[in-house]
Amino acid sequence: MRIPAIKQVQSYLDREQGVRSARAASIAARYESSLLAFVASRSELETASLFTAQARFPAYSISKTFTAAAVLRLVASGELQLDAPIGRWVPDIPHGDRITVRQCLQHTSGLPDYGDLAEYHTAVRRGERPWTFDEFLARTHAERLLFEPGHGWHYSNIGYMLLRRLIETVRGASYGAVLKGEIFDPLGLCNTAVPETPADLGDLTFGPSPYLGGDGEAKEVRSSYDPGWIPAGVVASTAAEVSIFCHSLFAGRLFPSVLLDRMCEKVPVGSAASHPMFIDPGYGLGLMIAESPCGPLYGHTGSGPGCSAAAFHFRTGRYPLTVVAFTDGEETRQAEHIAWIICSNLTAPD
Repeated sequence: MRIPAIKQVQSYLDREQGVRSARAASIAARYESSLLAFVASRSELETASLFTAQARFPAYSISKTFTAAAVLRLVASGELQLDAPIGRWVPDIPHGDRITVRQCLQHTSGLPDYGDLAEYHTAVRRGERPWTFDEFLARTHAERLLFEPGHGWHYSNIGYMLLRRLIETVRGASYGAVLKGEIFDPLGLCNTAVPETPADLGDLTFGPSPYLGGDGEAKEVRSSYDPGWIPAGVVASTAAEVSIFCHSLFAGRLFPSVLLDRMCEKVPVGSAASHPMFIDPGYGLGLMIAESPCGPLYGHTGSGPGCSAAAFHFRTGRYPLTVVAFTDGEETRQAEHIAWIICSNLTAPD
């Protein structure tokens, strides 16, 4: 296995020193039969003083891939149907009789999002109580669909909030408990869990958060943030364990291949995901999908207070490759670029 370009990552971090930029990254790569985990940091820093390769981070929107995998496990067991209306299991939600499980997974439901709501970001920065399920629906005006279900694409955390409620309703257990039983335990992910309260953030790794600081100084995340502001649920893990999850997912260890095929059927997202690394981008079921210079790419990115992340699986030649990067900055493009550096290095001709 080729030694990844640690110096290239370090040089990249040295060049990128904006307000929200990362100081270091925890990286894992699974290729051939090897799993390699390491940390790279800016050259002026002592890597060990920041975190180790075993550090746990919030995966933020990479959690959507975990959610989709759990839903597909329930489909495989006959407890759910992809093309049934989500209101069959989750009553009293807007348009529950028209929006299907598949449409929520693929962001084709027409449901809105809260990312553009100034009141959401103000409340988060002030440390207010997270909104309830019903408050998220009301404040985003979920009763006003952006388009007819199945006839457009719009990224919607509200759709994934409904999927979390779906999982919990069908199993009669918390989101975290369902993911533990369906994914974490079967794959031996001992350092992976779902933080639900501020106290659960205590052993996670974050950089200082300019986002939480607003117009002031960056804030310390553990004392200033409540994961309840992520109503779809958030997974916390190490780079190595997320790489095991992604690699196992595409190896068919979680559900039958016919469902993996359904997961990888993409709808186009057009200019919504314009990026030099992503060619012909689309979205599957909890998966970003694109062509890339390293081959077909499947995975997800995520960012939030004090962390950004990218988890990519590449179907490259003889051996598939999975690369995961967590950074202590808030710029997703940095995690993406670091993953790209590692992929390019590992797949380059000898």
